[in-house]
Amino acid sequence: MKGKLDGTKLEHIKETISNYAIASSIASVAACAIPGVAGVVAALTQGGFVWATYVKINNTLGISMSENTAKFIGSAILTNIVTCSGVLLISYAGAAVLSFIPIWGQIGAAAINGALGYIMIYVAALIYLQLITKMMQPDGTLKVMEEDDTKHIIEDIIKQNDLKKMIEEGRNSYKSAKADGSIDQAKKHPKCPNCGAEVKPGQKFCSDCGTAL
Repeated sequence: MKGKLDGTKLEHIKETISNYAIASSIASVAACAIPGVAGVVAALTQGGFVWATYVKINNTLGISMSENTAKFIGSAILTNIVTCSGVLLISYAGAAVLSFIPIWGQIGAAAINGALGYIMIYVAALIYLQLITKMMQPDGTLKVMEEDDTKHIIEDIIKQNDLKKMIEEGRNSYKSAKADGSIDQAKKHPKCPNCGAEVKPGQKFCSDCGTAL
């Protein structure tokens, strides 16, 4: 990337992935308050966090990309991750079934969705970083090709990688975030995903930068 990816930017990208993965985990747990459709709501929530992660990474790297393009890429990557991983499909289905069972079933569904929320953002971010290196032009700009071409590149990246290993890496990172208190801290002191300012529960817009929460 022509020397653009220095140590500071790498740290910002790592922090972005961690923050959005944690936020997605918390939001996915909250989705279990809706019995029966918890899995669907959680998946939609995770999709939103994925493209938001991409936008934040793009800002760090100075890449110009519309939100619609980020959403398209995010949807394509998530679809490929889920369809290529039987474990994730079973997990989503299991969470949906458990959400019908009062109290203990919903607790189980929340635990599954919390892990899935983190893992999906983590893995989707790793794949996206590989995608943009393949689409980066010599002048440092990013060329997003026709939809089918981009989808084929995403499919090739997933085929060339050990998806099972990436999911396991995401699961281990989630366990670490739980063990070191990062997730509990995020619950107590939620922050704006755009500028990092602390926000209050129920707040709809960041008071510092105006980002929709």
